[in-house]
This record gives sequence, structure tokens and C-alpha cells, in this order.
Amino acid sequence: MKFLEENGRVNGRGSIGSTHSAVHIENPESHLRWYFRHFLGKAHHNYCGKTTDKLIYVLSVAKSDDQCRVILWAKTGIQRISLPLSSKLTLHSICQEFSDIVIDRSPKEIKDPKLQESLCYIEEQEGAINFKFGVLYKKIGQRTDNEILSNNEMTPGFRKFLGLLGEEICLKGFNGYRGGLDVKTDTTGTHSYTTILEGKSIMFHVALLLPFSQDNPQQVERKRHIGNDIVNIVFQEDDDIFDPHWIKSQMSHTYALVTYQNDDSYNLRVFNEETVPPYGPEINNAYTDPEHFRRVLLVKLINAQKAVYQTPQFVERHKRTLDQLLQEIHQRFVKNTDTNEAPNLRPFTELTDIIKEQTPRIGRKKKNRKEAIFQECGQDLKFKKIVEGLAPHSRTCTSPHTQRKYAQCTTWQHDRIISDFPNKIVCADFWDTYVLLGTDHGMSLIDSETQSISEIYDFLAKQIIVVEDKSIAIVRAEKVKHRTGYMYIFDLAALTMKSQSAKNLKRKIKQERIEKSKGCTLIDHFVMDNKLFLAVAKHKCIQLYEWIKIPGQGQGWFTCKDDFNVSEAQCMQILARPSGLKICVGTADEFLIIDAESGDSDEQCVEVLQKHKANTSLCITPIVKSEFNRWASGVLLTYNNISVLEHFTLHPNNVFTALIKWHGKPLHIRYSLPYFIGIGQQGIEIRLASNGNVVHSFDLHDVTYLSYHNQLIYFSVFNVNSNVCDVSRLPVAINLGSSSTLASVVSNDSEESPPSRIPSARNSLNRDSTLRRSFNDSRARAYTAIVDTAVGGNLPAGMVAVSSDDSLVHTCLSLLDLRQTYLGTAD
Repeated sequence: MKFLEENGRVNGRGSIGSTHSAVHIENPESHLRWYFRHFLGKAHHNYCGKTTDKLIYVLSVAKSDDQCRVILWAKTGIQRISLPLSSKLTLHSICQEFSDIVIDRSPKEIKDPKLQESLCYIEEQEGAINFKFGVLYKKIGQRTDNEILSNNEMTPGFRKFLGLLGEEICLKGFNGYRGGLDVKTDTTGTHSYTTILEGKSIMFHVALLLPFSQDNPQQVERKRHIGNDIVNIVFQEDDDIFDPHWIKSQMSHTYALVTYQNDDSYNLRVFNEETVPPYGPEINNAYTDPEHFRRVLLVKLINAQKAVYQTPQFVERHKRTLDQLLQEIHQRFVKNTDTNEAPNLRPFTELTDIIKEQTPRIGRKKKNRKEAIFQECGQDLKFKKIVEGLAPHSRTCTSPHTQRKYAQCTTWQHDRIISDFPNKIVCADFWDTYVLLGTDHGMSLIDSETQSISEIYDFLAKQIIVVEDKSIAIVRAEKVKHRTGYMYIFDLAALTMKSQSAKNLKRKIKQERIEKSKGCTLIDHFVMDNKLFLAVAKHKCIQLYEWIKIPGQGQGWFTCKDDFNVSEAQCMQILARPSGLKICVGTADEFLIIDAESGDSDEQCVEVLQKHKANTSLCITPIVKSEFNRWASGVLLTYNNISVLEHFTLHPNNVFTALIKWHGKPLHIRYSLPYFIGIGQQGIEIRLASNGNVVHSFDLHDVTYLSYHNQLIYFSVFNVNSNVCDVSRLPVAINLGSSSTLASVVSNDSEESPPSRIPSARNSLNRDSTLRRSFNDSRARAYTAIVDTAVGGNLPAGMVAVSSDDSLVHTCLSLLDLRQTYLGTAD
């Protein structure tokens, strides 16, 4: 094995994103294990079939209010995607979303409730909920694993470090996660250390606490545990060299070298086997705050083990396991069952029957009864895993010592600023205390100071861009009757004048229109060297405008600089490069980069896009260092749910890296170091830019991206049932302090303050973040009481709920229904 060192100065890896200010557990199970969260115990359908390569696959489909979640279980891995709910969804259209599956023939639907347990088990094989890490004590000058494993003296510094990691427990009778240690007869020692971080139980295999043998210099009993740990900690109290090759192991891929200094600080260096993909958080060379160091170290170890699972050695092993489990499903539920005789197996017809819920009158009661039994079996299984602490978002803990002061995990919350607006909000932008809204009924202006809402125009705005430096608002809009797109330029002062009536504004609409922009479908702007440029996409044409100040009038207007002939653009983004402006355009079958000075188009950026002509959604995201240095070092090109990163510095080779598979189809992706934030119709996904791993996700309905200001993303959520719309803002700058609490704080270092909270259009409750946290905490306490009541007080000793995670609360509030199943009563 060859190892790469990461020490805070040298990472041995190249990445576009830095995670120095973000300490996240990557790919959290609460956001990845869809089957447990969205399928198990709920109405859904499972289909089993074969591909053209004769490989077994299972397709799970679940319908919610406005989306259809799909999980593909195949030998190549588990893939998830969320699709807009439509009556046109068929097996063929769904399988087109997965590039690595070509169905041989129609699969069979499996109605056997026992299938849920098999699929839940397969999902658990993706990664561990609980973790075990080895801990070695190394003296200065030791160079072999025999010497390191033969240490048998516990120094005060090492004991202090172990106390920082977790709590010392007696193994005999321990009822928590044991990590392979004997908790009955003390054959693996009498004591060990354990802890819980964000609901994940961690057992430490401390070499000094494992059985020691005077007659065995290799210390086989200790090596049996340490050598099988994927991630190990090596602790030393003096600065000394360390080589991972000294530890003879085929399983250990990551070593965290911790050096304790005399000033109670810690140095951290991490050695990764060369095939381990990048993972965060990035580390510093020295840590003076013990609690901050503890969280960084534990999160680093957890992410390391998740990353090791993506190495070729483990990927091939996982493929073999997955293929074997799918073969067993096919053998048990399909092959050994006669379709004509089995009530739990039926041929697949059309997914439209699922979407429309079309059921023949004959046999409807029998079908409903079978579906109820299917869901009850799933609820029983989910309840069992929650109580046992095996749920992917479980926050139960079985140690009475977990009341210690833990560092809090980083939380993401979106803050609602407009509630129950009576129309669907299509676009919006913000300045000072004003919000300019484009709705499906016209344009409105909201003043947060006077709490007034004014309808100013009746045309349909599709895009709104406010440029405060020029005191203008750029609007791409369509007339209600003609549906012809135009670009309008409005003076912000004129919009906000108290004396000007809406009628006068409507009269001036022609004066604000740019006639050459007739038929425009997209607009984008960019400010460079105090110059404002505007790109306007029309049918097979892109126009570049520049804002020119009119002499003697103190005003300005857009002047067309150039026209570029391209295919009809579906997305467009202006980029700044040292050589000048570039316009990146996404068409039906390719991405183009246009030199705004010459009009020449560079090489085609993504050839693979030609395979996704049907049902393609495109998105372009520039990669810039900061709001002040806006030169683009690369661009993220997204089609459907796949993103490919193209580095401009790699021209002319065009090497594509950082393949990201989103769970939904993002219609807009924002890059804010160190995150990619994807906003789609079904929700929001937050991923690390350094490796594309999931950090957090929001399940929302009918989401529309509005704007981005001061590291705040503004978006709207439309409620179809009540026909009202809410506007929220999501902070994307998370700074972790070095205090022991480490509470996540939104950065307030920007020069501008965020817009003031705007009252509800219908005087509804507007929860601020404090009230929202209080509300979630009360629901978490309710969950604790529900669990205690539901199981009749039979929880293991010390088991408590310690989180207010929304997904956990949602799942556990449904235990009220499960309680009736277990106790036969309902309150």
C-alpha cells in the first residue's frame, strides 16, 4: 500500500472546494437511506426483473404529494432519484433516468411483505451506522507493530486523551454497541471506551486494554482487533516519525497520528491509502481547544471509514455481496413462485396505474386489505429498528455517561420571511427593505417597513435582476395575452416613489422596454470593472448588451454590443476569465463556451450530453473564489441529475472530474465555498464541493429559486392545496467557532445586512429561528415520551432521545400509529 499524508499544510490531493470551516459528517444515513425513511411502512411498489445483461435488479417506487421517489437496486450499486409527479410516468421513462440499466422484459411486482426486510438489509450494507476504531499508543523510537502493540503502560497524557474521546465502560453486561468485543466473559478485556456522536455509536479498540500476552511478542489477540479496523488512531506524546507500513494489515486504510503537546494542545496528521477518495474536514496542524479537536477528529474518522468503502477493494466486495443478495431475492420471491398461483406476485402493467391510483371495482377490498398488511409489516420492522437504535437517524443512546458536554452538530435551517402570499411566486429580487415579486398574476412590490403590498404591473415576469449599483431592475416578462418575451429596465427610485400610482407605472411600460429583446427566453448579467453586461438569449441567437451612461442626463441605457448565432439556449451563464468575458450556453445536445469578444465557440464541453436529449434539464454553475474575486476557475455542467466539473486550467484536454449524481433534478445550483447547493422542484440538496458528498437535504414541494445575496439563498415554496406561497432564506455560510459548544452560527461579516423579515400576507404565524428551535425541541421531548409509552417502559437502561432532527421527529411522531399496533390502544 502507498499512503498519502494530510497534515494541514500538505493534503496530497487537489480539489475545488475547501472544507476548512465546515465540520460535517458526510453522506449522513438520515439523508441517504431512502428506503427506511420514505418507503418502509408506507405505501410503495417493488418490481424485480433482469437487464439485457441478465443482471437482477429491483425497482422501488413510492408516491408522495407531488413527487415520485425511485430506488434502483442493482449490482452496480443503489441509485436514488426523485421525479416530479406525472401521469405520464412509465417504467420506460423511469429507467431512462438510470444510464446503467436496460430492461430485458417487463419486471414482476412483488407484494410479499417479507421483501421489505430484505431491501432494508441491503440498504444497511451501504455503510455502517455504528463505528469501531483502533487506538494505539506509540512510544518514541518504536518502529514495528510488535513494539507498539506490546506497550502496556497507561500514561497520564494517554489517559487524558482517552477521556476526551469518550467514556470508560465496563464491558461485562454492556448493552450498547460493542464493536466486536466480548461483553459476557471478558475474553477481550474488562474495560473499553465508547462514545456517541450525532446518534452514531463509536467503540474504541484500545490496544492497552485488550488482552496482553507475555509469551506472544506479536500480540495476536490485540492484532486481531486492531488489524481488522479500517481506521486507527496512533497516539504519541513526543514528535516522532511514523510510517503506516509499520502496522501490518490488509484492512487498515487510514491512520490518524495524534501528538500530545506539553501546552495541552494536539497535533493531527492523517495518512490515507492512495485509493481512498478525498473527504473532509480539512485539518489544521495544531488544536488548542480540546472539544473542537475532539469533534474534528471523530468526524474525520467517520468520514474516513465512509471514504474507504468507496475504494476499489471494498467496491468490488460490495458488488459481489449486492449481486448475491439480489439473486436471493429473485430466487425467493420470483423464480420459486408461480405467477398464476401466487397472490404476492403480479406482472407489471403501467406505472400510470400507481400514479392515478386506478383500481378495478372487483377485488378492491381485497387489494386494500393486502396493502394494509404490507404496510403494517413495514411499520413493525421500522419500529423495531428505532427502539433498538439501529435506525439511520436514531438519536437513542445506551450509555448513562452521555450527559457529558458534547460539541453540537452543525444545523441547517431555512428562515421564512414571507408567509401565505396569495399567488404563486415565479421570481423575485431584494434591495434595501423592498421585495420585487413576479407572480402568476403580475408583478408586486412589498415594503417591509410599511408592511404594504402593491400590484404594479399585470404582465408575467419570468426573471428579475436588481442591480443596486446602477439603481435599476432588469425584468424579463411576457404579456398575458401575447406571450411574447421582452426585457424591461425599471428605475428603482421610480418603483419606490410613494406619490407615483400604479396606473402611471403601467403607462410607462413601453418606455422601459428594449425593443430589440423581443422574443427573449433567458437573461443573465455580470459586473466587471464597474461595467454592467447583460446577455439575452433569443431563438438561435444570443445578444450581449452593455450599460452605457447617457451624457448630460445622469442616466444610462443598454446598448447591444454583439450578436452570436447558436442553437436555442436552455440555460446560460456569463463567466469572467483573465482573457475576458465568456458566455457558457447549454443547448439541447451540448454545452458551448463563447468568447464574448470574438464570438468564436470553444470545443464542445460535454459529449455525453448527446445521450440525454429527451427529458433533459440543464444548469450551469461558475466556480469562483469569492464574491470579490469572481474570475471563474471552472464550471459545473449539469444535465438531468448528473453534474460534471470542467476546469478551465486543463484546456485543451478538457478533463472532466467530480461526477455528482443528485437525488433530484436541480434546476439551479449555487456554488458557495465549500458547498454546492442544488435547488430543484422537489427540494434542496447541500453537497461538499471538494468531493460531492451529501451534507444535508430538505424535502420541500414545488420549490422555485429566487435570488442569492450575502450568502443567503432565497427561494419560494408553493402550496397547491391552499394556493398560497412562502418565501424563505437559507444561510450557506456556516462558521464553527473554537469554543466548547461549537454551535453553528450564520456569518454576519458581510457589509450588507440581510433584508428585514417581512410579515405574513395573511397575518399568519412567522416563526423566527429561536421559536423554531423551541418548537422542534418540544417535539423531540414528545417523541421521547411516545417511545417510553409505546414500548411500555421496556427500553434499555439509559436510552434517551437527544435530538430535535426534523426527520427523526417526523418518523417518531408516526409511532402514535404504531402504538396502536403494539398496545392495541390509541390516545
